[in-house]
Amino acid sequence: MSTVKACYDGSAFVPVGYVDIPKGTIVNISFLQEETINSMIAEKLVAFRQLTNEIHEINKSEPLAQEFDEIITARVDFTRGFDL
Repeated sequence: MSTVKACYDGSAFVPVGYVDIPKGTIVNISFLQEETINSMIAEKLVAFRQLTNEIHEINKSEPLAQEFDEIITARVDFTRGFDL
């Protein structure tokens, strides 16, 4: 049995810190309310969760086609140095 510290964001429990549990694992949760975090922290946790979900969705998309690299390489000279 393991203990995980988490914050309830109004719809789900969000772990506070890293949790080494495989995705899709079903767990039983029992809780002891330690404290109530302020609303600003709760809002940040919700925003972070939304951002994380969006990043996961973006990562599911197909990578750019080879033609993209060829077009960019033709338009930008990566071998020329920058004058500062």
